[in-house]
Amino acid sequence: MTPTSHIEIPDDHRGLYRLFEILPGTISWLLLILPLIFSFRYPLAVSSVLILYTLFWLIRAIRMNARLIAGYLRYRTAIKRDWLVECESLPAELGWNELRQVVIMTWYNEDKSILKASIQSLIQSHYPLKRIFFVLAVEERGGPAVRQAAEELKQEFKGQFGDFMIALHPGDIAGEVRGKGANITYAAKLVRTELDQKGIDYEQAVVTTLDADNRVHPKYLANLAFMFLTDVDPLHHSYQPIPMFFNNIWDVPLPIRSISVGSSFWQLTESMRPHRLRNFSSHAQGFAALVATDFWSVHTIVEDGHQYWRTFFRFNGRHSVVPLYVPIYQDAVLSPKGYLASFQEQYLQKRRWAWGVSDVPYVFTRLLRRRTFSVDAWIQAFRLLEGHVSWATTSLMLAVVGWAPIYLNRSFRATVLAVNYPLLYERILQTAAFGLVISFMVSLLMLPPFPKGRKKVSLSFILEWSTAPFLLPITNVLFGALPSLESQTRLMFGKYLGFHVTEKAAQRHEQESLVAKH
Repeated sequence: MTPTSHIEIPDDHRGLYRLFEILPGTISWLLLILPLIFSFRYPLAVSSVLILYTLFWLIRAIRMNARLIAGYLRYRTAIKRDWLVECESLPAELGWNELRQVVIMTWYNEDKSILKASIQSLIQSHYPLKRIFFVLAVEERGGPAVRQAAEELKQEFKGQFGDFMIALHPGDIAGEVRGKGANITYAAKLVRTELDQKGIDYEQAVVTTLDADNRVHPKYLANLAFMFLTDVDPLHHSYQPIPMFFNNIWDVPLPIRSISVGSSFWQLTESMRPHRLRNFSSHAQGFAALVATDFWSVHTIVEDGHQYWRTFFRFNGRHSVVPLYVPIYQDAVLSPKGYLASFQEQYLQKRRWAWGVSDVPYVFTRLLRRRTFSVDAWIQAFRLLEGHVSWATTSLMLAVVGWAPIYLNRSFRATVLAVNYPLLYERILQTAAFGLVISFMVSLLMLPPFPKGRKKVSLSFILEWSTAPFLLPITNVLFGALPSLESQTRLMFGKYLGFHVTEKAAQRHEQESLVAKH
């Protein structure tokens, strides 16, 4: 497979690019291996560093819990506001009446019922449907049955929206990597033709990309419209709603439910740090900005985060992400092949997300090619690198490597520090575990109610959180550190990932259950 960089980076920079492909994995492996080696000779120094490292992550955990609470309060405020009324109250010169919302929904081979439910969530939006340009971006590789189903959906829903287009993405376009980026770029170029024919200014359109399983909150489109119209510089911003993996949350295995809740909460906490926020999964951007960046990359399987950097460099660093606190609901991983297959799909999904590490060589190489030096740009680049290294190493450091001085050096066990080290180390980790109480309370407030007609499994819910202190370290390693470490190792050796579409079971909850609480 052709890596992103070798297409977007000139030939004379390929060696430098390759060096930065090796860098993240090298750092991660050294962080994991060196404490083990040095524990034989310098156990006191290693144990002291590991205690400081654990204290550092304790402070981070406390700050993350504070941001989770703040993010939840922002979310509650956002979903209570009547964004449509606020849009209608805007001054005429801001262009509310002229704004067109383009929604591109991708489809490979998911069950038709999944697409149908996602489209129905758009119809339930508190927004003028005739101002929505809906595009069903269908992969030709999905086969004749998918194309036929797409036509059936068009016949069923085309009267609901201002426009309903099917964009059939050919599977044999030279130079493209199979993935969402190539699909939505092809669709967006067809949209550009339509806007040109209708004389609609690019600055009067904003685009949201959705996966097949994505259900928008009824207030999402109005929220996006208000933020876009009142933005003094929409060309240099993209907009990131909170992804919540709640569609089928009560149907998935208990460990996957914990992972899905954790992923949702992580995005909520990140929204409280806009300076670190990046495009993730479904996101929105003005059409004028997309045209300026030639839409999304067709050379990478991780088009969302990569789009941030493409826009960043296109506008010479003038780009940032605006958080939206009205969510888009997504499926937690649940394979139609059963629970064991679901765990495999969860791992593969996390590995694909972790493949965002491929942005590291792209970013660092581009920065070195710039004629001007920007402190902010380099800070952003090192945040990217640090984030991926932490993803691959933190869980393993805390759960495994932290005990290396005790178990690898017998003579160290008789020292005063060694006697107290396990107790001190455990106390630090236990203090950090108190954050689970906060997560538990927030999950009670945010998770959808149990489906109608099903017995309430409150015992299972209590069991899940009571066993969390024991299960989380395991799931964090298996579905966090390991897929991230694999992605970095693959990048080190040039074993580039291909796009894998996560399998999705058709069983899902009703949209009303997701917003009924609020």
